[in-house]
Amino acid sequence: MAAARSNLVLFGFDLAQLPTLLRQGWSEALQWPFFARLLPPEPVRVRLPDGERTVWPPGGDAKAIVANAVVLPEGLLLRRTLPMPSLAAAAQREAIELAISGASPFPLENTVWGWRSTPTETGCEVELAMAAREHVADYLARTVNEHYLGEIEVWAAGENGRPPVVIGGFGEARRLARSRRRYWRIGGLAVLALGLTLALAASPVLRQRWDMSDFDARYAEAGRQAREAMADRDALAQANVRLMAIAAYADAHPEPQKVLGRLSALLPDSVYLTRLELQGRSVTVAGLAENAAGIMEILSAQPDFDDIRAPAAITRDPTSKRESFTIEFRLKDTATPATPAETEAPER
Repeated sequence: MAAARSNLVLFGFDLAQLPTLLRQGWSEALQWPFFARLLPPEPVRVRLPDGERTVWPPGGDAKAIVANAVVLPEGLLLRRTLPMPSLAAAAQREAIELAISGASPFPLENTVWGWRSTPTETGCEVELAMAAREHVADYLARTVNEHYLGEIEVWAAGENGRPPVVIGGFGEARRLARSRRRYWRIGGLAVLALGLTLALAASPVLRQRWDMSDFDARYAEAGRQAREAMADRDALAQANVRLMAIAAYADAHPEPQKVLGRLSALLPDSVYLTRLELQGRSVTVAGLAENAAGIMEILSAQPDFDDIRAPAAITRDPTSKRESFTIEFRLKDTATPATPAETEAPER
């Protein structure tokens, strides 16, 4: 049966190991010179085997000292130096415990030990320091006040001027917890400062982006208003064209009512019209009158009538004894037929 694969494996990488790798990377980064200067270790008051007291690291602020440590004499220690490849913290600790179980002359449960790893080109070099728990307890009882026994750290001096090796299982846990909290605080402040720096650097870009978005919105609104204005302009132009067409049609086709009203106001009451015909602006009237020539004179005197003529001879109607006439004339294009109130009829 095929082995069940973890859901946390992505492209062959176990995501469950990510927190461990991050912690290991952070621990290695703290050993870099830049971080070592930026995050100096907490100063510790140290009692040397000869009874002298000093501060580690050298130059530390003595007023800020909280932790105390005792350096074991070399006669109580067993040292080993092991070359190792680069491993995760848990795997490295297991390898060191295996090395200690094979190198310690004391029972494993009675052995206290510490180690310090130094990176090398091929991996790392692990410096081990081991001691018997009874020997360390006897030494602390002789050199340290019983009131401080639970808070005292036990160290082994570093070789060749290196930092000391902390022997685990004594009072180092409190200092290490304070250091972790301090690192996390400083790391959080660094992340916050980086975020603020990025935000400050991005603010002009975001401002320009916001301005561009506002410009795009204004441009779209101006385009919409322009389209509405152009639509209104086109509608107005079409309305003007229709009005011009209507006006041209109205100018070319005068209203018969106005023409008839005008003739009624101009002609004497004795005139009897039998015909009124309009073809565009050409008008033809026919009827009976006592003086047909006088009607032509009346029409010729009007400024808005033009081309007045009689297409047929004037004859006398045998029944009514009046003159029968037919007159044609044209309404001028530039004039609008006057209403009866505008032109007074000549005296009859």
